[in-house]
Amino acid sequence: MLQQRVFRRLFTEMVRGPEEDVDLALAALYIAGEERPELDVDACIAAIDALAKRTAEALPQGASPQERLAALGRHLAQAEGFHGVTETPVEPRNDYLDQVLEGKRGTGIALCILYKAVAARCGLVLEGIGLPGHFILRHAVPGEVLYLDPLGRGRLMTHTECEESVRSRYQGRVPFREEFLFPYDKKQMLVRLLTSLKVAYFETREYSKALAAADRIAIIDPNLSVNIRERARLYYLLGRYREAIRSLELYLKLFPEADDKEKAEGEIQALWSLIATLG
Repeated sequence: MLQQRVFRRLFTEMVRGPEEDVDLALAALYIAGEERPELDVDACIAAIDALAKRTAEALPQGASPQERLAALGRHLAQAEGFHGVTETPVEPRNDYLDQVLEGKRGTGIALCILYKAVAARCGLVLEGIGLPGHFILRHAVPGEVLYLDPLGRGRLMTHTECEESVRSRYQGRVPFREEFLFPYDKKQMLVRLLTSLKVAYFETREYSKALAAADRIAIIDPNLSVNIRERARLYYLLGRYREAIRSLELYLKLFPEADDKEKAEGEIQALWSLIATLG
């Protein structure tokens, strides 16, 4: 428990600092450390460094940015064997960077964090792109933007293929918007990782761990409406009714014109009635 609190403190200190000071891979390891308090963070960073060294040796010198990016994707997916998991429900371990390093299996967002860390050590700057239901990376060079899909065995994608990915995933129900290709900053990528983790634990009914993920999202962005709402639900499922009420009251205070305002107000009344019944 003590070491878990240490990892939470380290995570909090990092994400409350300036964006430029956030070490994305290190923050992801702090998240993993709450699940595995015995985690050796330095050993994981050393493993990423070694992986990057092998990857750098596989990149063609003097090649175009596209050729170097393609080589990076091939090396990590084929030579190193990192691959994505697409089955649902997602196992929480596939969101933890230490276990991705060990098992070479991960969710799209977890793989993107790893690819981004490796690429940076190889002199390539990658940015996260949060397509609906599909997280990828981009590498912007003068006159060209290249997209890389770690979940798809490290393949390169065109703008058109990004559009098609959204259309096919949602069978046309979600119209493609250019804003889907706007880059995420590092803190937003951590929110995406924690959201994936929260959903995974909710699916396995490990509500305390889902709440721990939601709590860390709140550290990064305390005003994220969907997370405030979901924290209220998790508090309820854990029998922490007064905290559920406080979360709902915060939601209504921050979003007084919310579409589900009446529903949230009704939930507060129902919770007070439940508390009264329980004495």
